[in-house]
Order: sequence, then C-alpha cells, then structure tokens
Amino acid sequence: MKNHKIKNLGLFFLGFLFLFVLSLGIGYFGEKFRFVECPFCKERFSNEPKDTWILIYPGLVGCGKKCPLALATLRQFQDRFPEIQSSFYFLVTDPNETEEAIQSYLAYYQKSLKIKALRPKSEEETSFYRKLGAYLPVHPSLKKRDEHGTQFFLIPPNRDFMFLIPKLGEEEWDEIRKEIEFKSIKRY
Repeated sequence: MKNHKIKNLGLFFLGFLFLFVLSLGIGYFGEKFRFVECPFCKERFSNEPKDTWILIYPGLVGCGKKCPLALATLRQFQDRFPEIQSSFYFLVTDPNETEEAIQSYLAYYQKSLKIKALRPKSEEETSFYRKLGAYLPVHPSLKKRDEHGTQFFLIPPNRDFMFLIPKLGEEEWDEIRKEIEFKSIKRY
C-alpha cells in the first residue's frame, strides 16, 4: 500500500513537472515571432512595389482600447525604419463593417501614417487570418466586448511567408532590424 502511494506521488510529480516545463516553453516561444507560409500574399499584394515590407494589424473599427496603441506602434515602425519602403494595413476583422465607418475610423490615423484598410477577399484568406489569431467576430455581441489580439503580421518583399509578431517591444524591434538587414543583403 505504501509503495503504491509513493508511485502515485511520483507520477503526480512527473506530470506536474511536465506541465511546468511545457508552460515555460510555450511562454518562451510564444513571445518570439515566427513565420508561416502565406499562400495568397504574392497575389494579394501584387500592387505593392517589389521591395516593400508590409505590416498588418488586425483590429476592430471603433476600438478604443488596443487598436490606438497598436496603430501608434505602426508609426514607430515607420520612425524606426525610415530607410525601408513599407506599407501599412489595418485588417478589418468585422466582415459587416461599412466602408464609411472604416474610413471614418482610419481618418485620424491617416494624418500621420499612410494606412489602408484590408478586408479578406476569400474564405481561404479569412480562415488563414483566423488560424493566426486575428479576431474575426461572427456575431455582433462579440464585437461589443472590444476584445481581440494584439499581434502584428509582417510580410517581407518576397511575399512567400508572413512573420507573426505577438508584440512589438525592444527585443522584437531588434529582431526585425536583423531580418530586414539580412533580407537587404540577400536581395529577394
């Protein structure tokens, strides 16, 4: 009986240790940006000049919490990397949003940032952004909560893939600079 309790305690401890290490790993790697292949980026952004880096922020029109801070971060991108050609997009995450509401919301930000609205054009694109964590509400009550992710998507000039950036702090700015310098040397 005593042996059985020790065995159960050992299994419990191993399970706890496994979950602890797993959560540390998720926390560590979850904060780093990574990339995924983008099956539609070449075609979708074909009107952008060839050497342009594209930064996308998925948000909610009318958002007063996270979006203003994120759009200010896009301005920081512009200020930190004035030497590179870049385009900025606000991924409209509510498919029912009107063009008037979108333009009215972006008008304030367009005074200091050339940002354009971006709407998914296909179910494939919508599904892709959803899988990446972009909040695309399917019911009006979800939008009222004004809760959504704060990640950014950065597309390099080759348009083959997309960097997923969960936040933009000093470490991420340094990583982006390294990537831009590496891609500039490599010349797509």
